[in-house]
Amino acid sequence: MTIAIETFNCDYQSYYKILEAADSEIKITLQFNKIVSRQSRKEKIDKITQLIHSELLKFDWIIVGSIQVDLTWYLNAVERQETDKVGDIDNITKPIIDALSGKNGVFVDDSQIGGLYSCWMSKNELYSDNVLVIQIKFNNDYVLYKKNLRFIQYSGAACLPVNMDITSKKDLLVAKVLVIVRKKHRKLADKARLIGANIDRYFVCSEFDFHRTRLSGFTSSDVLTNDQLNDIFVCIGIKWSDIRNFFKR
Repeated sequence: MTIAIETFNCDYQSYYKILEAADSEIKITLQFNKIVSRQSRKEKIDKITQLIHSELLKFDWIIVGSIQVDLTWYLNAVERQETDKVGDIDNITKPIIDALSGKNGVFVDDSQIGGLYSCWMSKNELYSDNVLVIQIKFNNDYVLYKKNLRFIQYSGAACLPVNMDITSKKDLLVAKVLVIVRKKHRKLADKARLIGANIDRYFVCSEFDFHRTRLSGFTSSDVLTNDQLNDIFVCIGIKWSDIRNFFKR
């Protein structure tokens, strides 16, 4: 099995190369002999997952916004028709998507996928292996660095991703302000519902919010509750007056 990565308007260190261009893309080319499906043995799925992770771990950043994923499978047409070695498109796509997401992937969760296109074509007979080409297209305004990436569970199971050094007063203040703003949005939506209006689409929905159960591979140390964030404030010596002054800037 082999893997190759190409990037467009981004690289392993930076999620954009041209400041004015918001569109970026990652192209992954996989070559492997055995097709893996959801019904495959765990060790087979783990093997291809580890191969994908070995490359994706080189990225210093992770996508937190909506993405489009295109998968093109180059397969042996006769083998696909005459044997059961190649599963249906849905079954062979799911293990790949799972490998691309999570803490060791390039996006947090497959709930971010706004568009998914998976198709197969007859491969060139000169290739002995099957070939899979994956294109991940995204807006690089919705990307965070993996370093100091935290999720703040601020409302029920809703988690907000932020880059935050818990020893940095500035980072903590920025995170707290984001939480305060998101909470205010949700409270406003609650009040609107009381008078018969529904503005959840505008004040509750957010590219940056994730359900706690969607944070695959992220540990409890990566997720902070609002109370834990407040405890850190106390330890660092940040006061409410600091937050008020932050808003006055």
